[in-house]
Amino acid sequence: MPMHYQMPMHYRLLEPEMIYGYHLMSPGERVGYMQRLHSARSFEERDRLRLEHHRIMQDRARRRGVILPDMPPPGPRGRWQ
Repeated sequence: MPMHYQMPMHYRLLEPEMIYGYHLMSPGERVGYMQRLHSARSFEERDRLRLEHHRIMQDRARRRGVILPDMPPPGPRGRWQ
């Protein structure tokens, strides 16, 4: 069964493009990242996870010769209140 169908429904409803550097990640990495974000206990922890992910994706893109935007889009704080 493809990884997509093993994800919880609320992860499947998200477009992969909503994840910074999604095209540089495997489906399993996307699921793990979303699980870490959703299990964060505060906005600050989510922001820290997002910035760490941004740094990792920038490094991965640089090694692969891919250009990503300098800054990730702001997090969807309103959805997690």
